[in-house]
Amino acid sequence: MSIFTGNCKCSYTVGLVGLSVCGFLLSLYTSYVELRAEHDHSYKAMCDISERISCTKVFTSRYGRGFGIVGPVLGENSLLNVPNGFYGIFYYFIVAAFSFSDHLAISRLNSYLILLSNCLSLYLAYLLYYVLEDMCIVCVTTYAVNFISLILALQKIQVLIRDEQVMRAFKVSKGK
Repeated sequence: MSIFTGNCKCSYTVGLVGLSVCGFLLSLYTSYVELRAEHDHSYKAMCDISERISCTKVFTSRYGRGFGIVGPVLGENSLLNVPNGFYGIFYYFIVAAFSFSDHLAISRLNSYLILLSNCLSLYLAYLLYYVLEDMCIVCVTTYAVNFISLILALQKIQVLIRDEQVMRAFKVSKGK
């Protein structure tokens, strides 16, 4: 391993962990807004700018719990039919933890999780724009966090693969 790729891996790790912290905080805020709005119908969140730009409207919609899928499939009272932010809290914690690893297999698993979150972001963006006809600043920021995380995760994998190839070549040349 060269000093340059070590710094590179560290940069990707720091970036992924930093984005995970941002996503974690956005998910906490999402959960707070949804739970607060459920108990106080007059609550107006900071992200509620107008009738068409309202995160509370999105978070309290039928798609704000279990991504709009869990309730119809497993029932509204299912333990898995929780606010989407709860899933985000768990997800970003896992991504941050996996990001500390420089093992290729764990980094690949992390990239698959991040890819899955990007697919879910596309689904939620479709719902946001076409079904709910709303703009949610917190949601769009979360989508951006997920997309940038995917780019960093894939770049980290490239560095890990390159390191693995260099180490293999070094072992072969050293054995001769």
